[in-house]
Amino acid sequence: MSATAAAQAGCPATPAVPAARPGIRRRRPLLGTLGSLVLATAAAFAAAAGGGVSTAWAGTHDWIATGWNIHLADRLDPATARHFFNTSSSFGTGPTASGNPVTDGFTANAVLVFDSYAEFAAEVGSGTISPAYKWVLYDPEEWQQTPVAEQLNPAKYLTQFGQLAHSRGYKVIEAPGRDLGNVAGAGSACPKLPGESLDKWYVRCDIAGAAAAASDVYVVQDQVNTTNPAEYDWLFSNAQRQALAANPQVIVDSELSTNYGTASQMATAAKSVKADGFYVSITHPAIGQADRFFRLMRAAGY
Repeated sequence: MSATAAAQAGCPATPAVPAARPGIRRRRPLLGTLGSLVLATAAAFAAAAGGGVSTAWAGTHDWIATGWNIHLADRLDPATARHFFNTSSSFGTGPTASGNPVTDGFTANAVLVFDSYAEFAAEVGSGTISPAYKWVLYDPEEWQQTPVAEQLNPAKYLTQFGQLAHSRGYKVIEAPGRDLGNVAGAGSACPKLPGESLDKWYVRCDIAGAAAAASDVYVVQDQVNTTNPAEYDWLFSNAQRQALAANPQVIVDSELSTNYGTASQMATAAKSVKADGFYVSITHPAIGQADRFFRLMRAAGY
């Protein structure tokens, strides 16, 4: 979902940004945190989305980015960064269990990111997760950080992650990658059909429903479709429908990335869908592009 870990490691160290522990150094920080977002807010978002009212309106949305990128955005454009992230309805994600990725006095909620259910279970068992984290995020994708068994049966592990996290008092964000379809062959719980696109596989196998049923916030990794608004809307709309059918209270966000499209194209895609919020993946050194995107969205009333 996000490729900022390497860039983050190459940035000058600052006391406000803790270094990742060696045991999780490969983890790529994804989303942000909703922290203590109250259930009333979640219900309001869900009611609007489920009642036929467009949620792509000028008003409150949740926004997700890595804590480090929020920090960089604040250094570049404090007013814009604080508009989106100095709020309890937004999230700042990080990979370090012992620290807090949200710095600079921002009130965004801290989210600890995991690419592996097995690693999450081990961290929970060790008792090393900082009390700063009230939210955890599961991001299984086609990469070495996610064990092959989890890639082959995402529904099973999305469910197990959510169940374990909730049993320990955490709120949950789940963001399964559509690229899991690339490994959906022999041994997969839902094999990809010959000639089937990743988007069609994702919808046919109801990955959204499995994630939403086990989470409080579900993110559609739609960023690759940013420059194709029709496909961006198709994947999001179908995933949102499945998510709300599985869990009417879930918050459904969509993802954008500076790797796909210009700031203007990102804004066009964002405004085309009825999302409750957005995860913005910012690849170093594209913080300027992200700032232009945020300015466009703020001008539109977001």
